[in-house]
Amino acid sequence: MDVTMYLQQIAAQQGWAMVRDHDGSAKLEIPTEYGRSQVVHVTPGTDPDGLPLVYVWSVVCSTSAIGDPYYLLRLNADLAYGALAVRDPNVILVDTQLVQTADHEELRRTVLYVGKFADDLEKQVHGSVDRN
Repeated sequence: MDVTMYLQQIAAQQGWAMVRDHDGSAKLEIPTEYGRSQVVHVTPGTDPDGLPLVYVWSVVCSTSAIGDPYYLLRLNADLAYGALAVRDPNVILVDTQLVQTADHEELRRTVLYVGKFADDLEKQVHGSVDRN
């Protein structure tokens, strides 16, 4: 599977802005609600056995904005896509997909819902201010 090709097709079909970087990563801007949007990053990596995968992730907020880190762990139990993690200095929502088994619809839904869920969580922290 060519992840870049899938991402380009998905971005064109959905009307999402997409920028590719020289390292194989991509940034997509996902419209959410009320004129808001969320930037979703898709970056290459490998699993513990060396199989290629992609990380699909989006910044939720700064770690300093979270008073109760256990709240984030409790939220993880209810997320349909991804999990909350810390990538200093930020809290991110991240999901992974093996390149060899991912398909167009699975990748589209992952990018969409990582963006939507990250934006929903950002609104809980920052209210109406759209930071990511």
